[in-house]
Amino acid sequence: MAEETEQVISPLLQLLVEQGAITHEQCLEIEQEAKESGKTSRSLLIDKGFIKEDQLLEIIAGYLGSYVVNLPAADIPPEVVRALPASVARMYNTVPVEMSTTGIQLAIYDLITTQVMDEIMFVLTRDVSFVMAREEDVRARINQFYGDDSASVNEMLSNLESEMDQVGDVLGLAEKGDEKGIEEAAGSTPVIRFVNLVLYQGVNDRASDIHFEPFEKEFKIRYRVDGALYEMAPPPKRLAMPIISRIKVMSGLNIAERRLPQDGRIQIHVGGRQIDLRVSTLPTQFGESVVLRILDRSVVSLDLENLGMPEDVYQLITRDVEKPNGIVIVTGPTGSGKTTTLYSALRRINTIEMKILTAEEPVEYDIEGIIQVPIHEAVGNTFANILRAFLRQDPDAMMIGEIRDLETAQIAIQASLTGHLVFSTLHTNDASGAVTRLIDMDVEPFLISSTLEAVLGQRLVRTVCSGCKTPYKPDAEVMKTLGVTEKDVEGRDFYYGAGCPKCNQTGYKGRKGIYEYLCVTDPVKQLINERKPTLIIRDKAVEMGMRTLREDGVRNVLDGYTTVEEVVKYT
Repeated sequence: MAEETEQVISPLLQLLVEQGAITHEQCLEIEQEAKESGKTSRSLLIDKGFIKEDQLLEIIAGYLGSYVVNLPAADIPPEVVRALPASVARMYNTVPVEMSTTGIQLAIYDLITTQVMDEIMFVLTRDVSFVMAREEDVRARINQFYGDDSASVNEMLSNLESEMDQVGDVLGLAEKGDEKGIEEAAGSTPVIRFVNLVLYQGVNDRASDIHFEPFEKEFKIRYRVDGALYEMAPPPKRLAMPIISRIKVMSGLNIAERRLPQDGRIQIHVGGRQIDLRVSTLPTQFGESVVLRILDRSVVSLDLENLGMPEDVYQLITRDVEKPNGIVIVTGPTGSGKTTTLYSALRRINTIEMKILTAEEPVEYDIEGIIQVPIHEAVGNTFANILRAFLRQDPDAMMIGEIRDLETAQIAIQASLTGHLVFSTLHTNDASGAVTRLIDMDVEPFLISSTLEAVLGQRLVRTVCSGCKTPYKPDAEVMKTLGVTEKDVEGRDFYYGAGCPKCNQTGYKGRKGIYEYLCVTDPVKQLINERKPTLIIRDKAVEMGMRTLREDGVRNVLDGYTTVEEVVKYT
């Protein structure tokens, strides 16, 4: 078992074990926690007191054949600062210290791989040597030298045109569709720098997706942050093909294939964190449209208690996910956090005694101890086929990415009836709609009522930015819209975000879930067997104590978490 774990241990932890600075047990503990939390091994080592930062720097410096510098005391001339572009400094968490005719010396605070070293040398087109410095000193110098992020984007765009003129011939070939020209343009220093900056910016702004969209006369790049799309300053239209080809190279896709959709993955380090990117390309009239889904483990918490559920819903779902068999369904539109909730539920029951299998399209997060299978329709790996194979694998619990058709639903029910716990998702507007959706798929009502344990309906609403949170008294019109009375409000303030630099003037920062939890009790089972419509099932559930999505949204407005507009928009 130890040998198997060795293979995934980070180079930094391996180095520290070899040097005798930490024990093998401490190493495994850090590795596991880093994987679950998304934090870096380095920060965990220092936070847990396993090693002091100065000692860590000395060990890394010795390994690199380098030394530690006192960065605040270093006198760094302006021309040295200018030799390192702001985008590179921020992307790789480094600052320049000295420069010679042949190369540049950079200060870093963590062990970097030879691959990253080569990448920095290529982007800077000069020899690079490294010295070690304390993390807070490196970050302070980055902010001192390179200002805020928006400055670096504008600087990059202004430099991009002139830099691309230097590789004009290559760009000309790329525009004509010449494969060699496209490849060279995609691998040119300015394009690599620009793509790195866009990725850095997206991760830094907590974007969930980055969209690269070619149109007839322009090339747009948009970020989705907290569910809303924001556009960045667009690069020149002629750079669309090199930029998209660069992303395809990074994700291992075929850059010569521009007529068919392709899917890939990129793993990158941004500002000291490992980020997974899911890549999807789509051929359009004016070139390929590319969307990157950003999966940042340090932003997403895969623990049920951290999802912000009301206490009663948390208690109910905790009870239901620990049952030996039955079906638990999470429902809501795309992007409402269903997968995160399911992963959190799986992590709750992921113990050594449980065999858990998942069928996903695609696998979003790798979870230690759970066997995850990607759906691949092209080769016949459909949900139904995978699920049939699952039943022969002796599982205790399984997760199906989505119940889409009668066949998948029937196998899920069969699995539940034979003593398995099944988790899945459905695209319906609310929890009670999931029941009628299954009946519409021609699933027999008595099978639904005998296997379905609960349905969790959820939405994500944006939360008011703490930096510009402004109170106001709601008028009668607002209260009528929400369905609350003066007595409900009881002199409490409502809030909105006035807009500030912290939230990019949007008034919102972050999102939280609102939930409704439908327990399939005996009265509800009876209504399912009688094929009653959604509304009657919902009314009965409310009578039995269910709080609807709108009511949970109103609770969040009254508690000052979100705004009336968000709740009305999503419920």
